[in-house]
Amino acid sequence: MSQQNHAAAYSAHQRKDETVRETEAHALLSCASRLETVRDENTSREDFFAALRHNQELWTLFQVCLCESDNPLPMELKSLLLNLSRYVDKVTFRALSEGDRSLLRSLVTINRHLAAGLQKKAEEEKTAMTAATATMTDTTIPQSIMTSA
Repeated sequence: MSQQNHAAAYSAHQRKDETVRETEAHALLSCASRLETVRDENTSREDFFAALRHNQELWTLFQVCLCESDNPLPMELKSLLLNLSRYVDKVTFRALSEGDRSLLRSLVTINRHLAAGLQKKAEEEKTAMTAATATMTDTTIPQSIMTSA
């Protein structure tokens, strides 16, 4: 799946006024919230498994995106995120097989920290874009990130 296909998948869940980073952050926070909810022993096993599967699907999408040849992230960052995703896989599969709800704490923490980083970066980018567009005329404002026209 190319970066354009991934972007299309994100845009299906993206609010009009948010960046892809913000969409990723919201997805991570949504998964963290679901995982936090099912840490309670009173929730059903079905809900527990569903929350883990939902989180795993998101991380699988991240893995696929990170492995795409046209992914613009620096190789070092891609490697770090792929190593983190391996940890998420390992903990997820262990939690699924053992039914150990205490394992969810690290998944919740990872999702929240990564989301916080994405949101911080998105805010910095919005501030920079606002400053840059304030000095541009209507004819010079880029119509998309991929093109300058």
